[in-house]
Amino acid sequence: MRTSDRRLLLAFVLSGAAGLGYEILWTRLLGLSLGHETLGILGTLAGFFAGMAVGAAALHRRAAEGPDPIRLFGRLEVTAAIFAALSPHLLHALAAGLPRLLGPIAGDNHSAGALVLSLVVATVVLLPGTFCLGATLPALVAAHRRARPEDGGPRGLGRLYAANTIGATAGVMLAVYALVPGLGYAGAAIALAGLGVGAALLARAWGRGALASSTGADPAAAASPEVTPTIDTGRDPDPDLLGERWILHALSFGTGLCGVGLEVVGLQILGQRLENTVFTFADVLAVYLVGTAIGAAIYQRLAPQAVGGRPATVLAGMLLALAMSVVLAAIALGESPAILAAFTPEAPGLAGAAAAELAVAAAIFLIPTALMGALFSHVVGLVADRGAGRAYALNTLGCALAPYVFGVAAIPALGYSDALYVVAYAYLALFVGFCWLRRFPTAWLLGGALAVVIATALGPRSLVLIEADPPWTIVDQRQTLSGVLTVSERRSADPNSPPLRRLQVGQHFRMGGSLSFGEQRMGHLPALLALGSRRALFLGVGAGATVGAVADLEVERVDAIELVPEVLELLPHFESINRDVAHDPRFHLRAADARRAIAAMAVDERYPLIVGDLFHPGRDGAGSLYAEEHFQAIREHLEPGGIYCQWLPLHQLDEASLGAIVRTFLAVFGDAHAFLGIYNAQTPSLALVGAAPGDAGVGLRIDLAALEVAVRRPGLTIVEARDLLASYLLDRAGLEALAGDGPVNRDLAPQVLFSAPRAAYADDPTLGAQNLARLLDRRVPYPDALVTGDPAALADLRAATDRYREALGHYLRAEIARAARGEGRPVLEDMEGLLAAYAADPTFPPARGLLYAAAEGDPTIAGSVLPRMREITPNEPRVYQAYLRHLQRVGDREAFERVLAEAQARFPGPGSGSAPQPSSEPSAPPPTVP
Repeated sequence: MRTSDRRLLLAFVLSGAAGLGYEILWTRLLGLSLGHETLGILGTLAGFFAGMAVGAAALHRRAAEGPDPIRLFGRLEVTAAIFAALSPHLLHALAAGLPRLLGPIAGDNHSAGALVLSLVVATVVLLPGTFCLGATLPALVAAHRRARPEDGGPRGLGRLYAANTIGATAGVMLAVYALVPGLGYAGAAIALAGLGVGAALLARAWGRGALASSTGADPAAAASPEVTPTIDTGRDPDPDLLGERWILHALSFGTGLCGVGLEVVGLQILGQRLENTVFTFADVLAVYLVGTAIGAAIYQRLAPQAVGGRPATVLAGMLLALAMSVVLAAIALGESPAILAAFTPEAPGLAGAAAAELAVAAAIFLIPTALMGALFSHVVGLVADRGAGRAYALNTLGCALAPYVFGVAAIPALGYSDALYVVAYAYLALFVGFCWLRRFPTAWLLGGALAVVIATALGPRSLVLIEADPPWTIVDQRQTLSGVLTVSERRSADPNSPPLRRLQVGQHFRMGGSLSFGEQRMGHLPALLALGSRRALFLGVGAGATVGAVADLEVERVDAIELVPEVLELLPHFESINRDVAHDPRFHLRAADARRAIAAMAVDERYPLIVGDLFHPGRDGAGSLYAEEHFQAIREHLEPGGIYCQWLPLHQLDEASLGAIVRTFLAVFGDAHAFLGIYNAQTPSLALVGAAPGDAGVGLRIDLAALEVAVRRPGLTIVEARDLLASYLLDRAGLEALAGDGPVNRDLAPQVLFSAPRAAYADDPTLGAQNLARLLDRRVPYPDALVTGDPAALADLRAATDRYREALGHYLRAEIARAARGEGRPVLEDMEGLLAAYAADPTFPPARGLLYAAAEGDPTIAGSVLPRMREITPNEPRVYQAYLRHLQRVGDREAFERVLAEAQARFPGPGSGSAPQPSSEPSAPPPTVP
């Protein structure tokens, strides 16, 4: 390579960095209009590639035969940069109006119409930018061929393509890890546009010297055979390879289709084990691009040999090698859990997790992508003497169709492993077709086909990487575009008891698995706060326990939106905990992206109650569900006096993410409150409750008389008014203190998208306890104005709630201490907090139940806590029963007789003498105290 050509290579590096950076930005911004679920993202990517294909095809002749391809390149880069700089504002404005304009289909997540819509919208909207990007490679290839005819053909294209993909790798990592987190989408777009303009300037500077001194300055001379290196095909079975260029163009299309197909299917399989954050996609894409660059760079060194007499033979060999490499990728995918575990340190943090994701992605994709880079350079380079635009257009068109062929069609129909092997057989089909058309010996075709068939037969049969944890057994399992959905059950020792079932999405998210008390409480709490609501909207369904809980109250219609269509199909497995919502005519369930579905609602469609379920904040796309624009859209769909309840998983939020979400919520809802959902320190949930102004501007209000009637309904997890009100944590002032100073989470300046994954990667089991402790430090009693009713009844409620609230505080502090130690079961040192809770309110169920359970399981604990419980509640028969059982077990006759006599004196009446005497027999019956 000449020293003067380094400017050209650097220009192509910057062009690649800008182009892939634009792709990251546009994909995420269009997700606000088309959805962040897999289908929406695939549609956006397909539209991106389709626009590039249009640009490459339309400008093919101008790039190949025009008077100044460098000038063309510069204009394309500058135009793309201008569009990129404006695109955040344009696409954000589009997100505000397009879903409502398109109507219900904009929120659809399960139909062919929605898929086609995503492709068409993405193609049209992004066309000003993608059209330009599609023609930049053909333009620079043409310029390089004119300036350096001796370095034209496959070798020169390989060098340029390697530079471009190295830049693309840098653009992906720069955009995701630095530019967007630091500058927001608008600032990142300007920075990336600067790279594009820099590419144009560098190319222009190179072109002034290089083209002026070359034969390529004359377009006719540049296109003539005299300035194009001759490709020797004499040792191929059919030496007329370049006489039938349509075959090479068809291969360009087919290899683009297969290459992105491997990426789509492989990423879906690998996603079972990865965290699937915004960084995960960038890490895998970076490996894909690096591998492609390595292959192109290696190829450009070997190009003289590759085109030295046997270019068709080399091409056939690469196609066969690619088919075999897909099988190697399948094997690596099967071993990916072990590879990931080997490279992931304990509590890895973002850097450690990224290194592990890069390592496992490299093990899977590096060999196939290196072959892809070499093959692309070889195929497109063979036809580059007449311009690379047409071949490049067909290649990107194949890339555009790949998400639909291999993702939307193959995965649901065939499952992960067979969908992956379809990619291998697609490469094999290209090999066989090419060899047949180029008149290779039949033995080559049969031998290659047999080798691939044997390899796939020996490869892993299943690439489902999710296994049931003993003693759970799998009842149903679906391989979907949103991950593996697993329904598993654990049978009880009692044959008359129904089995417990849980729903698992991928490796990390589990719902159900018990009586779902906590999940049902998350439905009961907002429904009780919005008493009298006849309609409700739930964003998120899962196993259905939360949304089904409102069936216990007076409700006439419940609309519910679930991101994953197959989750709705699995609801009948959980009818025992979700009130059979799948068949209840009051419940109307649909599969859609919640953000997009809200935006598509009619202006006059309003609800008295909207509930946002627990969304994993670190998962890619979930950050937009905590954005100011989304909260504002929800507020606009609340009736006057209606409430919105957003549940937050405290065990999955670091301090920065929690603060950003609370600040954003407060920016939209003036009347804001926080309630604790589940009395649990390991996986606590926080309810942010915002009320739309009602009559005379009144916000959230609870009618005590109506509440006391409602909590007597059967099936509720909240059976007392004081339980609901003791869970009150923070008013607006408390929430402001919790939120602290900092930016609001907005679409164009996302905070949660980049901060929440850090908590996921840290995998700190004490995070929930830490957040809960911070909340308890700021906890305030519920405001007097919150509850309305008879003054005397309100005073009694306040006194009862204060006792219950004090007990709750002691109990949670004890649970926080236990969670910090990582203890599975309570130990003796936990008892002080539990006893303090019992002393504050002996009727507080969690502390009372845990004390009795701990005493039953540990004689040391029993000997310590039961006497003190007897002192606190000397008139509680159950304490005496438990204490007498303990004394009987340890054989303390003297103490047993003394406590028994005290019990008989304190509880005189029939049956008082039925308590047993101390006995060393294991079968002695438990004591009974009336």
